[in-house]
Amino acid sequence: MNKLKLNIQLFSGGSYDYAYNHLDIYYHNVYDEELDLMIQNLREVLHDLEWWQSGDIGEEDYRKTLNDFKKKWFGNRDERLKEIIKNKCKELEEHLLNMVGE
Repeated sequence: MNKLKLNIQLFSGGSYDYAYNHLDIYYHNVYDEELDLMIQNLREVLHDLEWWQSGDIGEEDYRKTLNDFKKKWFGNRDERLKEIIKNKCKELEEHLLNMVGE
């Protein structure tokens, strides 16, 4: 019996031609921290959408990512902005302390 060997490579995603990667060009180039964060989070949603449509993850995984995105971005903006301000203040404090040798 002659056995046929198949060289099969499996790739994840692809149903939308990895379109979610095109958002990377905007990340850190929109000059707005809040929008940078939104782009990063939207990329995760689009990644999971593509992987779901390609059969690599289940619909429930995609729906969880989508729901997490909606909770974060379709409400509580004040809390998100406070967190950005807090992080920026901490970065500034560290930078200034480094300037004086601490």
